[in-house]
Amino acid sequence: MSKLSPGEVESLSQLRKVSGTGGFKILTGTGGHPSLTGYAIVANTDTVFSVFNVNGSGKLAELGLSGTTVKAGAYLPVPEGSVITDIKMASGDCIIYNV
Repeated sequence: MSKLSPGEVESLSQLRKVSGTGGFKILTGTGGHPSLTGYAIVANTDTVFSVFNVNGSGKLAELGLSGTTVKAGAYLPVPEGSVITDIKMASGDCIIYNV
């Protein structure tokens, strides 16, 4: 079998990420969820976040999530190379997909 080109390696890496090969975790309740390593969240139910940290930094306002109800089914990815590190929900539940 021939070696993959750098572009093919990158494409394969992205495909693995999209297919969820890093696993997932269902997040419920209003307690904090620290020490996460996710690249995307999907809201299972209408969800309100009170903490949404990316790379350890609060991003609620920057992402427009302050006081906003994220509708069930919404997909919230973060930029490539970034990870969702901590979240807390005022209501709702979601699935986080791990890097």
